[in-house]
Formats: sequence, structure tokens, C-alpha cells
Amino acid sequence: MPNKKILIVEDEYITALDLKIQITMEGNFDFDIVDSGEEAVKKAQNKEYDLILMDIKLKGKIDGIEAARKIREKSDTALVYVSGNLDLLDPDKLERAKPLGVMKKPISEHELRNLVKKVFS
Repeated sequence: MPNKKILIVEDEYITALDLKIQITMEGNFDFDIVDSGEEAVKKAQNKEYDLILMDIKLKGKIDGIEAARKIREKSDTALVYVSGNLDLLDPDKLERAKPLGVMKKPISEHELRNLVKKVFS
């Protein structure tokens, strides 16, 4: 059986690597990591993912909310917002991409493992 594919969209590389390491403890996965909304949209158009972890504040011209909206136009991949800036955002704007969930940074290992189990079980 092929590994499940996860796209991590995070502008802080150390944070992206930490997410990858924590998720790897739950099993074998194939990862792509990008740091801009534009790259996330491009990757999602060219490859099928089982889960997308999307930060909201990103490099580039579009943020994670806009990137998620564009991805959602063509895909129903499980998408979870991961951000430290959730308190400042309009909840209706967050919900437009119909995310599976929203996680506030810093994310606990327990919370991340529960998410992975939920998506892949």
C-alpha cells in the first residue's frame, strides 16, 4: 500500500520540520513542504494529497486562507489550518474553505497525533 501524502504549507521551515517529525512518529508518510500560498496551490493542482496542513501567514502574495480557497475549487482533500494568528481572523473567512479543523500554534504532540489518527483511520 502506498504511503499517505501530506502537504505542509508553513513559512517557518523549523516549524514545518517539527510537524513532519511528529507526524512521522505515527507512521510512514510522503511529505512535501512549501512556504507560500502560490506554491501550495501549484502543488495541490499537480499532486493528490491525503492531508494539507495550512498556515495562514505565508510568504508570497496570497495567504493560507486564499490558497485553501483556490485548492478547494478543485479538491476535497482534508485541510487543517495551523496558525498562531487565529484570534485575529474572521471565523467566517476561515470556514469558507471548509477545513477539517483549525489548530492553534504551538501544537501539542497529542493534538497532532489525534489529528493524524482521525484523518487516516
